[in-house]
Amino acid sequence: MTVVWSADHNGVRYEVHRKGKKLELYANGVQHSEFHPKRLLTGSVWDLLWLPALLHAPQRYRRVLVLGLGGGSLIPPIRTLLNPETLIAVELDAPHLEVARDVFGVAAMGVETHLADACQWISEYQGPPFDLIIEDLFAPNNEQVTRAVPAALEWQRLLSANLSEEGVLVMNFGDWAEYRDSALSGEEAMAGFASRFRLSCSDCHNAIIAFSRTPTRSVRLRRQLAEIPELNTRDARGRLDYHIRQLD
Repeated sequence: MTVVWSADHNGVRYEVHRKGKKLELYANGVQHSEFHPKRLLTGSVWDLLWLPALLHAPQRYRRVLVLGLGGGSLIPPIRTLLNPETLIAVELDAPHLEVARDVFGVAAMGVETHLADACQWISEYQGPPFDLIIEDLFAPNNEQVTRAVPAALEWQRLLSANLSEEGVLVMNFGDWAEYRDSALSGEEAMAGFASRFRLSCSDCHNAIIAFSRTPTRSVRLRRQLAEIPELNTRDARGRLDYHIRQLD
């Protein structure tokens, strides 16, 4: 392991570690992103954030918004598998955005990046709605790996207001208990949505919750995975680790 980039900002120590061809971004010893130039899959939580898009046909996602870019682990699979016309990413943490742009190289992947507070950015946004919103907001100095924005109904409704009529909203929770104890586990959170799923993997405790405007089933995701050549090489098949359960 070699440290190839480091910075100190607002009491947080940031480092990028190189392990072979893989790059990993850490903030105060907690891993926030990783990037491999030859692989779309990480075998961890970052796969779970874009996987819910495959509950529907990839071509339906023309506009994609990522709130909480981190180092940009989501950008290569989104660009390769969905290839949206518009891909916007918002990141509050300047060192994270620097790593995404200059170390991981996401700027060359056709993503429009904003250094901004995601809550303020989406509150002030007045453009067309998004077909996929991925909300992954965790503070860089948070060693407990819990959400930086409370999972309140008001926050979900603000996100929903910027989601298209057939859109999918994906939200990251530190673990199942954090989701279970939030307002978003109740029936009120299903207003405007037809299906709800939990995704998890053996590598982490995170609970990824996906809300779909239109009805769908987990079998559709599995079928789509089987039909994507980039995910069906021997290496890719061995690295994809996920479990999905329908909650509605």
